[in-house]
Formats: sequence, C-alpha cells, structure tokens
Amino acid sequence: MLLDLNRALRATTLSLAIGGALVGCGGGGGNAGAEDSELAAGTNASATSTVVGAPGVSSTADSTSTTAATSTDSASTATATSTSTSTTTDSATTSNANPQTQDDGSTQVASSDSNTAVALNASSPISPTHPTGTQATLRSGMGVNVGTLDTYSPEFPTIDLMKRAGGWYGGCLASTVSNCQGFTGGATAFSTLEDAKFDLDANGWPRSLPAANDTTTKYRYLSTVLSTGTAPNGTYIVKYDGSGTITYSGVAAKVAAQSTAGRDVVQVTNSTSGGIFLTIKATTPGNYLRNIRVYPPGGACANDYSTFAAGASACTGTMGAFVPFESFPASKPWYPPFFHDLKGFRTLRFMDWMHTNSTTLADWSARPLPTDRTWTTANGAPIETMIQLSNDLGEDPWMNLSPYATDDYVHQFAKLVHAQLSSTLTLNLEYANEPWNYAFAATKWMQTQATTLWAAQAAKGANVYGLETNWYARRLAQVCTIVKGEFGADANRVRCIVNSQASGSNITKQTLDCTYAAAELGKACGKFFDAVAIAPYFAWYISNPAFRPTVSTWYADADGGLSKVFQEITGKNSSGATVATPMAALSTGAPNGSLAVVKGMMVATKAVADSYGLPMWGYEGGQSMVLFPGDTDPKIYPLMLAANRDPRMGAAYTQNIADWKAAGGQTFSLYNHTFVPSKYGIWGLKENLTDDANPKWQAVLAARDGATCWWSGC
Repeated sequence: MLLDLNRALRATTLSLAIGGALVGCGGGGGNAGAEDSELAAGTNASATSTVVGAPGVSSTADSTSTTAATSTDSASTATATSTSTSTTTDSATTSNANPQTQDDGSTQVASSDSNTAVALNASSPISPTHPTGTQATLRSGMGVNVGTLDTYSPEFPTIDLMKRAGGWYGGCLASTVSNCQGFTGGATAFSTLEDAKFDLDANGWPRSLPAANDTTTKYRYLSTVLSTGTAPNGTYIVKYDGSGTITYSGVAAKVAAQSTAGRDVVQVTNSTSGGIFLTIKATTPGNYLRNIRVYPPGGACANDYSTFAAGASACTGTMGAFVPFESFPASKPWYPPFFHDLKGFRTLRFMDWMHTNSTTLADWSARPLPTDRTWTTANGAPIETMIQLSNDLGEDPWMNLSPYATDDYVHQFAKLVHAQLSSTLTLNLEYANEPWNYAFAATKWMQTQATTLWAAQAAKGANVYGLETNWYARRLAQVCTIVKGEFGADANRVRCIVNSQASGSNITKQTLDCTYAAAELGKACGKFFDAVAIAPYFAWYISNPAFRPTVSTWYADADGGLSKVFQEITGKNSSGATVATPMAALSTGAPNGSLAVVKGMMVATKAVADSYGLPMWGYEGGQSMVLFPGDTDPKIYPLMLAANRDPRMGAAYTQNIADWKAAGGQTFSLYNHTFVPSKYGIWGLKENLTDDANPKWQAVLAARDGATCWWSGC
C-alpha cells in the first residue's frame, strides 16, 4: 500500500519553510507516506485496501524556527550597521529542519528553494476583501489551522516582532579574538556555537557579555534575527529597558537623530532581500538590556484595534485617534491584519504553535511562558497566548498536547485553561498529532511504550502497529479523563478529539475499539471521546513520480497542463461534463476524480464514527500536491503553483467543503492560514497577509461567512 508521500513531507518541510532565508523555503500540510510500509503493516488483516496516495496520512509539520546560527548571510549582517548606547528605567512589560524518513530507513532533508511570496510592505496596504463582524450574527462551521508563529513565517501574528525572533547566536571579530576564525562566516564569524555559555535570565535576556580579556570564550556579542521579507518596509520603533549598546544590520539601520534613550527609531528598506538583525554589543550588569520590543510601521484607530491603519490620516470621524503599535495597550498584542483574518472561524487549531510534531516537552516547569523573550523555541508558544487569542476572537481553541506530557503536566494544563478560557468557549483537545504517522518520532516512541506495556502480546506476535494504536487511544482516554476532571462541573466545555487517518477507516475502528486497552479502562476507548477527526486532503497523487510519465505529457498543452490537473481533481472537463480522469487507468483509485475518492473516505469514516455515536470533524484539509524528495522535474512545481493560484482551485475547495457537509461532517478546520509556497508544499490558504484574492482563501471565506453551521445543535 503506497500511502502518499506528500503528507509525510510536511514533517520535514514545514520547519524548513520557516527557515526561509536561512535554510530554504518549504511547506507543510498534505498527504504522504514515507512511512508507507510501516503503516500498511499496521492495518487490520481484514481491512479494506487503501488507494494509492490515500490522504489522511498527514505529517503536519512542526513550526519550529531556524536559529540564526544556520545562516550564511554574514554579508547582509554587516550592512548598514548603526549603534545605540543609552539608559532607561521604563518598566518592563526561541529551528530545526526535521529529516524526512524514507521507506528504506534513510533520511533526507529538503533542499532550498528560491520561491518566495509577495512581501508585506508599505506599497501593498492591508485591505481585506472579506466582510467584518460576521461572527456576531453567524456561527460558522469552518475552522482553520493557525500558521506558524516563527521568524520566517508570513503569519505575522504579534505587533512585537521580538516574540517571533530566532534564538541568540554568539559572534566575534577576528581583530579582537585571536582564534575567532574558523567558525561559520569566516573572518567575521556568524556564530561561535557557544550557546551553552550565554548568561541569560529566566526570560532569555543576556545579563552579561564576556569581557575583552576573557580567554574562555570566543563570542563577544549576541544577535538575533527578527524577520525577513514577511516584514513591511518603513519606520520601526524599538523600545527597551536597561543600559547597553544595540546595533541593527541586515535590512535595518538606526535613525540616530530621531532616537532617544529607551526608544530607537530604525529604518527598514528592501525587506525582501534579507533579515533584520538586532545585536547586543554591550550591556550593563545589574541594569542589563531587556524587555526589547520591536514594532513595525502602522497601527490602528482607537475604536477598532483589529483594522490596520497606516497612519493618522486613516482615522477619521468616529474611528478614534490613530494609535501606533508602540502605544497599543498590553491587552492588544495582535497584528491587525492577522487578527482581522481570523475573525469568524469556529475554532483555531494551534498544532503548529505548540510544535506538537517535534516537541519533547514533558514537564510543566519547562513550558513556554508569556514573559519569554521569544515564542519560537522548541516547545512552541505559551498556552496563555493561545487562550488570549481565542478569547479575543471568541473562537474555540483546538490544542494538541505534547505526546510526552506527564500526568502532572496535563493536570496543570487543564487548570490553566479552565481558569483563563472564556466561559463561553469550549476546549477542543487532542493528544499528540497523527499518532498513526511514522514520519514522526513520537509515533515510534508510542509504539515502544505499547510494546513495553503489552510485552506478552508482542511476544506472541501481536501486530506492533495495532498495539501502538491501542496505546495512543489509551493515553488519549487518560488525558481526557484528567482534563475533564479538572474542569469539574464545566467538563462539558472539553471536547476530546481522536485523530485518525482519512484513508483508513479500519484504523479509526481499531482506535475506537482499543481491544488491548479496553479491559484496563473498563470500556472501549471510543466511549471516552467526543469526536473523530480526519484530514480529507485531495490531489495528493498528482505529484507522485510514479505517474510522471502521464503528467509530463500535459506540459505540451497550451495551458501547460492546468486543465488536466483540474480534470484529475474534479472528474469533469472544462465544460463541466463528467469524463474519465487522465490517471483513471493508472490504479489511482480515483476514476471519478480525486475529490470523489476523498468523499468516499469521508463517508467510510462517518460510518465508523456513527457506530460510536461520535461526530466526524476535519482537523486539516485542502489540496496536498508536493514534490517528492529528489524530484528534479523542473516543470512539476510551476504547474502545482499555478494550479493553486487558479480560480478553479477555489472551486475545488468549495466542492470539497460541500462534499464534507453532504457526508455528515461537522467542524472542518482547513490547513493552514498563511504559508510561503515552495516545491515542498503550497499549504497556505494565503501566501501572506496581503494575499486576500487567493482563490483558496476566498472559497473558505465564502463557506465561513456565507452561512451558519450546518448540523443539528451547532
């Protein structure tokens, strides 16, 4: 059984995409199966076969950021450097590139790609085309996966860029440190790779730097990358507490004449050419530089913090006075275009914000905090941040707990969410993500836990993949019990969601039945859950190299093959007539088009969910065309990109959503809000925050804002 590699690719390439300028663009989301043979082995002997490239083999990639230490952009680092030395007493107010596991057990890291999205800048003002305030009158059935909160993501969620900055990296100059050479960057070392020697406070601010005569270290200053082409050009404001020297480089330069103690004015130009580098060259022990906030150009009118305003002239009549970002109240941390986009969804899935696919977070004491310098560390964003966004929007949070979370972590998590989440909202709760997907280390770890717990059964030849499915269901049941227990009388405000494979309704049944765990728990695991969630992606197999002999013949068409792509997706020609799809004879399992076969998967999963009286939800969805590792065809990615930007893709999304409704599905949370396209995936409904005309985004907006939710009791 070939489970489409597109989905497993997301485990690798989403974090690569976040690395943008440093390690190359990438994508996340989609259907794939580098883990094909392993997943196949894990199915029931009585299971029906899955189609080639079946969706739901989802490796939703992690959103971890790439640290600046991996960059080789030392030349831009030294550009337009300026210095600020000042003192203030104002009150104070974190990448990896995951290797892709292949069928043969080897690993491969995706290479860089030069494709980038249109930059967010002063010449492309924010002017959302969708209606506002619809959530006040409509209760949508649509959800969305929030894009990555990382340095190189186009998501741009917070007005303070420091919250999406990369980690610190240490630098030194050969002229001041005799053995500085030999590190990344040559004579001007980009990083000395001495992170363990940094003297940081609990929030991640450097308390001191090495003295000039310190022979035990090579680094003499600390730098961080704030953003790349996703940041707008214009005048930035940097505010800080403490005393020391800050310099700016890359695409940023200080405007000394306009800067004052504690407040630097910084000009950013040509932001698409590189990053904003902030460097602490000196800091005063006891009054060290800290609480550095970096605000982009613009603001909002006082009576509507959710709508971007470029300046005072945008605020007229009853809109209230212009409020620049640096003057926003602490309760308003969100970048207006980001916040405005998310208005009206039913739920926000924070899997990428929580770095669920790569985190090793186990203990509550190690969790990210709102006071942390940056929210891009390996363990993701603070829970409080997700709760605040959900409360501010009035939308249910959908959270994916770390696979390694201890019982104490789960208890503390539940207490925090119960205390802070609005009483009008429900916590949609998942444990881990895609526990059947062996592209993730956590799935293999769960299998080890399962074979240890049920060693006797394993010794007797029990299917280890079936054991792992049982262990996941058992742990989810335990997590649900703990969280609902902490919610007490509000337990009905916790919705426990079991994750399963769209193309494997048999796996869904195995998970709900949990034969091995049921005896211990006293009942089948499905009795502990409140919803079954799958990811009904479509178009996954079009990029499969096995079908390239057919796809390559499309390139000679006048439109480069676009019409054939949509014929394959919809099973209809340009006139709307039903026709045999171009790949119908290639055993794709989709003689009526990709959308039709995915609809069949929806129906099959719904039948299993119904047997337990559970609703069917969509945790992700959309198209999932991705290049496989090592694919050198120069024409396939441009074809995929063109297809994603074609109005017919919007129509395909509309049909996919209609099929979901017809199959009896409830909340459908698309993947994802914004993402820079590349040959590793074109996952974003938008390519950046200004991409309002994107046909995928417009289709989802129509479904979100055009009607109320569609099931009884919603």
